[in-house]
Amino acid sequence: MPSTIRDVALKAGVSPSTVSKAMNGSGAVSEETLRRIRQAAHALGYEPNARARNFATRANYQMAFLADFPFDAAFVNPHLFEIMRGVQHTLDKRGYAMVMKHLSAREAAAYVEQAWRQRVADGFVLHMSVVTKKLAAFISRESVPHIVIGKPNFDNRLCWIDTDNRLSGELAARHLAESGYTEFCYVGGRADDMISWRRLQGVRQALQEMGLELAHERVLQSQSTLADGVRAMKKLLRMKPRPQAIICANNPIAFGLMQALQAKGVRIPEDMALIAFDSHPFSMLTEPPMTVVDINMYEMGQEAGRLVLQKLKHSTTQIQTYITTPTLVCRGTTAAASVQGK
Repeated sequence: MPSTIRDVALKAGVSPSTVSKAMNGSGAVSEETLRRIRQAAHALGYEPNARARNFATRANYQMAFLADFPFDAAFVNPHLFEIMRGVQHTLDKRGYAMVMKHLSAREAAAYVEQAWRQRVADGFVLHMSVVTKKLAAFISRESVPHIVIGKPNFDNRLCWIDTDNRLSGELAARHLAESGYTEFCYVGGRADDMISWRRLQGVRQALQEMGLELAHERVLQSQSTLADGVRAMKKLLRMKPRPQAIICANNPIAFGLMQALQAKGVRIPEDMALIAFDSHPFSMLTEPPMTVVDINMYEMGQEAGRLVLQKLKHSTTQIQTYITTPTLVCRGTTAAASVQGK
């Protein structure tokens, strides 16, 4: 007679419900208890169902995608959904399902630890918004297959991929400088926003190489919202001399700023040019359409999916690289300074 869950439970010294939880990944079970259950099942020749076989071999054919989505993510950061779509496309081709979880950085560390120990997921695709030193320590200690989208802002042994945000900043600044602009302002995100900070470094580097500068007082910080764009407009119009070109760290800032400037009678690009990063769908619908430095987020997602699968086979492989090249998309919010009505 074939062995049953009750037989496994008796040999492992646990209850049948604990064996069921362990094999289905549906409850908290310690690593030591999991070990005893696996040994008991093996000794008894227990023939599990498909999901329990996954438990025994750790082949769950399921990946978890973790990110801290803002409540208005579909508007503020639609690129995150493009990344997820790319990841899912790659995983689908290899027979893997993708589970998406919205978690804070504090919650993510506990979730990954529990999901890994209970065999809920074979690996993890982590947006940088959920990565902490605590999570990084667990992943490194347990050799958890993973890939982080975005370079973490602390020293680590994690595997990550990112777009070159510094190069994005250089492209934006060079485009404006080569168009004849000499007075600039950068409207960025929070002080701890590493994407905004790296773009700013690229802007400063390119301007310096071209004999220009971005003064400290012309760098504004914000929470990256439409309202922050409106507030930035008030500060911009008080600057002497008035900036000729504005570099916005992201689209929400740019949308709010552009609308507020036009409401004050500032013509774009005749009176003031504007450039942003990432091609938000709405950036083509502004009047005039917005010049942007674009990044192929779908391609980044596809690569993230490929690399996390690679980590399943080669857990010691170290991946830390920039993989996508930003592209300048010239539209109507920038023009040669020589044709401005100044």
